Amino acid sequence: MSNAHPENRVSHYTDLHPEDVKAAIRKRFGSLAAFEREKKLPVESVTNLLRGQKSRRVAKAVDAILAIEINSPTRPSGIPEDKPKRPIAHRLNAEAA
Repeated sequence: MSNAHPENRVSHYTDLHPEDVKAAIRKRFGSLAAFEREKKLPVESVTNLLRGQKSRRVAKAVDAILAIEINSPTRPSGIPEDKPKRPIAHRLNAEAA
């Protein structure tokens, strides 16, 4: 067993925008409240975590879900990696230029 402190491990939720974290949870559970109920977390605990309130238990539950999402074929925001950088100009706009 490792002697590393839990505070020293990398948290996935700190690297993502709060809306991406909430979207990943909603994708699997339907709502933040359903996630909190299933994991037996306090009401509003995920929102409070994303606002900066510390809770190891909530952070661990959120990290477990994000680890699954990060390893999925799409990015946490659901945008495929091969999305074009610029949209192709509409045919009428191309003729005007």
